[in-house]
Amino acid sequence: MATLVTALGRRRLGGQYGFSFLGMALVICLFAGTLVLLLRVVPPYIEYRSVKDVINRAAADYNPDRDSLKDLRVRIRKLLMTSQVYDVTADDIDLYRDKGRVVIDANYEVRFHLLWRLDGVMVFDDLVVTVSSSDYQ
Repeated sequence: MATLVTALGRRRLGGQYGFSFLGMALVICLFAGTLVLLLRVVPPYIEYRSVKDVINRAAADYNPDRDSLKDLRVRIRKLLMTSQVYDVTADDIDLYRDKGRVVIDANYEVRFHLLWRLDGVMVFDDLVVTVSSSDYQ
């Protein structure tokens, strides 16, 4: 590498040698913030996938001509326990009849603390399944 001789002595040309302390601190803070965000967002998303699977399995097993809404609720409760879903209970899921069809409405939202006064909200609003008796004919 070339050197520059000045009145103050010899200096290397080429500038920096690596990260400065502030640059390294910034990288560490960004990495820590991303890690905290992932640790807060990933578990509710995994649970959402489990709830979606539970209601789809319950809807596939449900026969409106043979089973009642109470039977469906019991089936959902058992599937939630088997899948180890604890934030959403069978009582949180709405079951009702609409125009000859059974509607399973499991929409919900998750609120979580990120840091200090900053909170996050995840809204899962695509968990509505409709089962009609024509599916079994």
